[in-house]
Amino acid sequence: MDLTVIQKEILQELINIYEEKNRPVKGTEIAKRLNRNPGTIRNQMQALKALNLVDGVPGPRGGYIPTSYTYKVLGLTYEDIIEVPIYKGDKKVEGVCVEKIIFDTVAHEKACSSMIQIRGDTRLFKEGDIIRVGPTYHNKIVVFGKVIGRDDINHILLINVMGVASVPNIKVETVAIKEKLIWIEPTTKIKDTARILYENSISGVPVISNGKLVGVFTYHDLAHAISKNMENQPVEKVMTRDPITITPDKKIYDALILMEEKDIGRLIVVDKDGRVVGIITKTDVLKLIGGALFNKILKNIKGD
Repeated sequence: MDLTVIQKEILQELINIYEEKNRPVKGTEIAKRLNRNPGTIRNQMQALKALNLVDGVPGPRGGYIPTSYTYKVLGLTYEDIIEVPIYKGDKKVEGVCVEKIIFDTVAHEKACSSMIQIRGDTRLFKEGDIIRVGPTYHNKIVVFGKVIGRDDINHILLINVMGVASVPNIKVETVAIKEKLIWIEPTTKIKDTARILYENSISGVPVISNGKLVGVFTYHDLAHAISKNMENQPVEKVMTRDPITITPDKKIYDALILMEEKDIGRLIVVDKDGRVVGIITKTDVLKLIGGALFNKILKNIKGD
């Protein structure tokens, strides 16, 4: 997207004031900071609003706020603006991220509410939605709750907190399955692999040749093979090649984020020489994040 010099200056100043004061920004404030005519700023804001680079907040306490696209257009990286994701059910809400989580005083031991201030459109949420926030960047907190109200002007969601958990600060090697790691060779027949998955109650298995990872075979690959009547073919015909991997020294927080980003349920753990040393699944990680509490909340999220 090609922007003029003045448009870039306005957007940068909008972000500066918005993050400094944490409220909608008046056009006159930007004009004063940039030493520009307020009318010029007002006209430019209309153009930027049409490009979905600013949101207008009506009312006497209103003004303008940047959208998530504003940061991307200005080339700000993850280090410049830390994005905490928010999920509705088990699906990430695109174009929205969390800026602040404020817990109310707990009046009853079994009840707690929270205000979630977001960057983006609160109208994407409705009362009754089950949401998951996080993990947060610094303390790796995950918050689960049900939306009970929203403030579209100030971009706030009010939720009943169903649970709060934290991601332990430990390495992947601590959690990864190492002993009795189940794996197959590329020449293993698909029907034999199906039996291995069933007998071991697993949904995927690494494919190893000469000690090196060459692929991964999952129930998805099995379904594809069955649809093509390939049960007697070797797994190398349908396996997923170049699977996503992680090293033992990474934190499980990094593993969880990587699995979320790639929408996968497992990561093969490989050492610096490329040898498979274990496997870590999303289930392994989630068991550490709240244990029974998380499982109960997860059932609510999925509507079980």
